[in-house]
Formats: sequence, structure tokens, C-alpha cells
Amino acid sequence: MTKETYGIEYTLSSSADDVWGAIFAATSIYPKFLPDLYEVIRSTRRDGYSQGSIREITYGPDYVDFKLVTTAREELTKVDHGQMTVCCTVVSGEFVSKHYRTFKTVTAVKPREGQEAGEPGCAVTWSCTHTGEAGSMSKEAVIKLVKKTLDGLDSHLQRLRE
Repeated sequence: MTKETYGIEYTLSSSADDVWGAIFAATSIYPKFLPDLYEVIRSTRRDGYSQGSIREITYGPDYVDFKLVTTAREELTKVDHGQMTVCCTVVSGEFVSKHYRTFKTVTAVKPREGQEAGEPGCAVTWSCTHTGEAGSMSKEAVIKLVKKTLDGLDSHLQRLRE
């Protein structure tokens, strides 16, 4: 069985605290400011924010491979506010039924080196590890979704600061 890990480090204009808050609250806010990417995110177990929660995601029409993946259910396997890190495992949906056997992600937010808390600018590191063949879902498509999400998140946070 093939195992692959890949990821990106992405620089945003918003502060690490603001970005972490938005990523942590993805269940309630992504569909509000990114409805073309995330039509609905709802909690099916626990509160949708804490470790052990399961979120069901319905992707919107602007999702890069919408015809390939329309829904996913993911479990938050680790939420660490001190390290601003969240780990998720996709437990059902097309990601694991059609494209991968397992699919796990880690998202971490860090202030830029030497930066004080709350100052603008941060780095977001996102990575995934999956097993099984990728089928018709390319890693470029997955990374494109992550970048579109982070760009939209940063734009939303910048508008709130104005």
C-alpha cells in the first residue's frame, strides 16, 4: 500500500491568534465567508470544535474537484490551543471511499519568528498523510483547496480589521 505525505507552509497577513481562532471555529464560520468552497459544515458528534468531534462537510460548487468529492466526515483527533495545532482524520466520504484508504491532516499556526502575540502576519503549515492510491484526486487539487481556504480566511480577517 502506498503511503504519501506532503504539505505547504503558507504566509498570511493576519495575526496568528486571529488565524488560529478562525481555523478553530471552521465549523461555524467557513460556510459564512467561504460558501462557494464549504456549503455546510455541521457537527455530527460533540461540538464540532473539540477533540473527538466529528464534522460533516458538504463542499460548495467552487471546490476545485467538486465532481470528485462532494462530502467528507472528519474527526478532530487533536486540538492543541497552546501549540495552535489541529489534527483531523477523514472517516468517510469520497476522500476515503473513492480516492484514499486513509487521509489525515495537521494544521499548525505560528507567529513569524521574533513576533509578539497579536501582531500581523503568521505562517500556517498544513500537511496530510494518506495511504492508498490517489485515483483521480491529485495532490495539487488538495493543495489548491487548502490555499483557497487560507486566502479566503485571510481576506475575511483583513476585512474585519478595517
